[in-house]
Amino acid sequence: MKRKFVILPFISLLLLAAADDERAQHKARMNTAQDVKDDLKDALDGKSREKALEPAETLVKLAEQEEAYWQKTKLDDAVKFAQQNLANSRAIVGAVKEEHFDQAVQAFGDLEKTCRACHDLHPEKRLTSGNPRQEAGRLWF
Repeated sequence: MKRKFVILPFISLLLLAAADDERAQHKARMNTAQDVKDDLKDALDGKSREKALEPAETLVKLAEQEEAYWQKTKLDDAVKFAQQNLANSRAIVGAVKEEHFDQAVQAFGDLEKTCRACHDLHPEKRLTSGNPRQEAGRLWF
């Protein structure tokens, strides 16, 4: 029985470290996404398929990671915005590949709207800073 009491605090520390690491990765992705969006906007304004395709595809990868991150939190509104951002990012890639820059710019504008809407909600503030626990029927980080 004594082993159980030694292992439980260790597991709690591992879970806390994992949650902190995931939050740090999320913050890094958000910073990267902003830089990538700036590059993409310039490329779209210049109507350059060559310059726009790489940042557009990078946004898709970041959006996929963000969707997975928010899925784990079970924050439905953040998950919905992450899914919308992923769809918008994919729409940008498709439009850029076809050189339909008006459509790409529209999808980029839609992406910006969902980014702002999610940031305005501050879903990260609803995540606990400690151990995983059950709260209002949801598992929070």
